[in-house]
Amino acid sequence: MNMKQLFKYILLTFTLFYTISPTFAQKKKKQHTVNTSKKAKTSKTKKVTSSKKVKSAKHKVKVKVEQFDEVANLNTLLKNANADLKTNKSDSIPEKVVTILSAFKPQLKNVAKIGFDNASAQTDTNSLNLSYQVPSQNLSFHYRPISLVPRAYKTDSFNYFKKIVTAKVGYGNYLHQYLNLNFNTMDAYNNSHSFEFTNESVTGTHHLQSMHDLGINYLGDIIINNNNHIETQVFYKQSAKYRYGLVPDETILPFSNYRQNIFHSGASFSLMKYNSEHSLIHYKPSLNIEHFEGLAGATNNWLYFKSPMHIDLKHEMKLNFNISYSLNQFNPTTSIHNKNTELRFDPSIEFNKLNSEFIIGMSPTVENSEFKLYPILEFKKKLKDTSYTLTAGWHTHTINNQYTSLVSMNPWIAVPTHIEMTTKEQKFVEVAVNAGKRLNYGFTFSLNNYKDLPLFNKLMNTNRNSFGLLYNTIFEKKATTIELEAQLRYQFSDKLLVKNNFKYIQFNSLEENAKPWGILPLTLSSTFSWIPSNKWIVDAGLQYWTGATVFNESSMPYDLKNTLILNAGFTYKLTQNWSTWIKGENLLDKPYERWADYPSLGVQLMAGVVYSFRK
Repeated sequence: MNMKQLFKYILLTFTLFYTISPTFAQKKKKQHTVNTSKKAKTSKTKKVTSSKKVKSAKHKVKVKVEQFDEVANLNTLLKNANADLKTNKSDSIPEKVVTILSAFKPQLKNVAKIGFDNASAQTDTNSLNLSYQVPSQNLSFHYRPISLVPRAYKTDSFNYFKKIVTAKVGYGNYLHQYLNLNFNTMDAYNNSHSFEFTNESVTGTHHLQSMHDLGINYLGDIIINNNNHIETQVFYKQSAKYRYGLVPDETILPFSNYRQNIFHSGASFSLMKYNSEHSLIHYKPSLNIEHFEGLAGATNNWLYFKSPMHIDLKHEMKLNFNISYSLNQFNPTTSIHNKNTELRFDPSIEFNKLNSEFIIGMSPTVENSEFKLYPILEFKKKLKDTSYTLTAGWHTHTINNQYTSLVSMNPWIAVPTHIEMTTKEQKFVEVAVNAGKRLNYGFTFSLNNYKDLPLFNKLMNTNRNSFGLLYNTIFEKKATTIELEAQLRYQFSDKLLVKNNFKYIQFNSLEENAKPWGILPLTLSSTFSWIPSNKWIVDAGLQYWTGATVFNESSMPYDLKNTLILNAGFTYKLTQNWSTWIKGENLLDKPYERWADYPSLGVQLMAGVVYSFRK
């Protein structure tokens, strides 16, 4: 407000007081004169009294007319002042003004008593305009929707029984045959059941180079209530193969001399808890039971129970208390039974401090009646203004080795004389990079100390012509390594997915063995999945590794050749129920040896059809 406008408002105020003050003074003086005349002349006649009332009425009319003229003049002055104010605005851009019109007619009442009588109420007949200057940042606000409450959708009772049946059949070179049947159903209680049957066989170039696998698998989701489910699995696997390593093709010995059959069965149960976001205690117990039978009737019984659990505390803190128990009963036919047990607790506290996550705890463990204590330390921080996440820690892992797991690493091993538990003490630094919605990559560098690490080398001084080549399981007492692992993942919507994994391991020291027998120094794997349309699915894979170190026939160490494998395949949907598929393995047609003297096949091509229907 400038000085010119201030002087105008002062002039208006002074004019208002100057105009109103004489009016009230005249009214007060006249009223006082009338009251005095009434007291002094009470004995006058009625005509004289009437004459006074007429004069008083005339005077009142005159006063009201004068007041009306003065109010009109005041309104004119206010309008002129407003016009002058609008004219003096230097900025031609209109200001952001909110005009509020009252929805009722306010009354301006003057309650001052004049001559012991209330003043008459004056009704305002004009709309009251109120102007508010609103800051520009308050002219728009972000919309904050209320929380949505999901409502359950109840399906019709006639749609409870849903069945999906899929049959996949294929045939390829080397008399390769494949059959897979899958049946999924849902019962009246919304429990899901899945049954799978697989039968696959192949015959190689060597008369002993054949394989036949048979498998039956059941998966179930049993609903206890709305928040608790039990996931179950029951399986049976049978594999029949023969040790063809270093066996001449012209041998006439029976196949039973070289048989390497295995039988594996088991069951697992896991308790899944849903809608537990608001719970303080979170847990997920599971139980695994397995039975394995290998060479010469040697068996392995396995029981494993684990219960990951944590309790949510205040200030974004968690109390972890994981429990695990494993029992491995190995029963070889030529030596004393071997039993390994482990009971482990992993109490730790997890909290946020200095914009970082910390996990601190200890792992008291009882291994075969021997008590051990391992540290749990982990630090995690997301670097400011970057997409990098840094993690560092010190963990100790224990592995209760089984005859089953050893066969999965090397299918050509002889029956072990004993089985040890493996301990891996790891100090690591991990960097994870989230480069966007599509690309994620990272790497892990670790220093590791191993105890009783399983190695595999040729079993020497045996008759390979009569029984085939067998590998021996060796447990290295102490080993130190440097390991580097890297991952890269790229995903474009649900159409394209590429995953890459890299691992390098360098042995710095071994206590008993000269070389890390059978361990691959470097491995690289890549998978590619692409869905160009609703009818096409393309898959591909690449594997590369550097050869492991083993003995030759003169008991001298040597390294196997490096290996590169390329696989690819596609599926094309013909109709709603029919699809066709083609798969190729080792497309470079270079036979390789993961384990010495057990060469693989060349290019393997297979094609088939898939039939599926729903009911």
